[in-house]
Amino acid sequence: MNNLLDEVISGFNVTSQRKRIWQKELDILKIYIDICEKNNLSYFAAGGTLIGAIRHNGFIPWDDDIDIMMPRQDYEKFLEIAPKYLDNKYFLQYYKTEKYYYNGHAQIRDNETTCFTKNSYYDILHDKNCGVFIDIFPYDEVSGENDKLVKKLIMYKKLFISEVAPDPNKIKRCLKKILYKIKIGNGKKCQKIIEDINRLPSETYKNQNKVALITFMPGYMKNVWNKEWFNEFEYHQFEDIQIRIPKAYDEVLKTEFNNYMEFPKNLGGSIHGECYFDLDKSYKEYKNISKEEFDKLFDNITY
Repeated sequence: MNNLLDEVISGFNVTSQRKRIWQKELDILKIYIDICEKNNLSYFAAGGTLIGAIRHNGFIPWDDDIDIMMPRQDYEKFLEIAPKYLDNKYFLQYYKTEKYYYNGHAQIRDNETTCFTKNSYYDILHDKNCGVFIDIFPYDEVSGENDKLVKKLIMYKKLFISEVAPDPNKIKRCLKKILYKIKIGNGKKCQKIIEDINRLPSETYKNQNKVALITFMPGYMKNVWNKEWFNEFEYHQFEDIQIRIPKAYDEVLKTEFNNYMEFPKNLGGSIHGECYFDLDKSYKEYKNISKEEFDKLFDNITY
C-alpha cells in the first residue's frame, strides 16, 4: 500500500494502524497467490474480501481480514506443498500443524505479529499461533442448504470449542463435557475427527451441482452456491494487487449477502468481533500474561 496515513474512505475513518494491519495481510496474500499461481491451483476471493474487491477495489474500509476459498482438491494440494514455499516468518496453521486447532479451514500466520480475539487467552495457554493471518476455506460439493452433514458439522464445531475454551459456568461446562463424550467419545482427538469429517463430503457427495463452505462454520449454511458459478474466474483489483474472483461474482454475493452493494447502517465491526493487534511484537511475547492483563488489552482499541 502506498498510503499508510489516516484517511476517510466511504465515510469511514481508516486509521494508519488499520492500514498497517491490511499491509501485513496483503504481504501474506501475495505469497499465497504466488504459490497458487505457480502450481496452477484454483482460488477465489470470498466473503468480505470479494465484496471489498467489487465495491471498493480493496478492503472494505471497516474490515480487518482476508478470506479466500478453494475447491477441496486444490485446497488439500495447497496444504501439502505450501510449507516448502513459506519461510520461517510464516506458519501454515491447520489441524495437522497445531494440536489444538479446531477449525476445518486453514490460516497462514505471520509469526512476528500478534492478533488476539477476546477468546485468545485459551489459545495462549495452548501455545497456539496468534499472529496476523489470512483465512483459506475449502468448499465441498453438497446436496443442498439443508444438508444433514452441515448440521452435524455445526454440532461438532460447538463441542470442540467447548473443549478448547471451557464455559466459565461449572454446570454448563460439565454438561458440555458429557455431551462431548456421548457424541464423540473418550480419547478421540479433535484433529482425528476433523480429518474424518473432511473426507465425508467427497465420500458422500460426488458430482453434485451445489458447493458450500461447510467445514465447522456455524452460521454458514446460507453459503451454498451453484457449482457452475465457480467454473470460470477473472482478475480484479484489490488494493495494489490483482486477485481472482468468480466470473459469476454477482450471483455468488447475492446468495450470501443479498444487496451487497448497499452499505450497512452502522459502519464498522468485523466477523471476528473486537481484535487486539500488535504489529511490532510477536504473540510469543505474551506467553506469560495473566487473564486480567489480557482482558485489559481490549480496553483501548482504536484502530
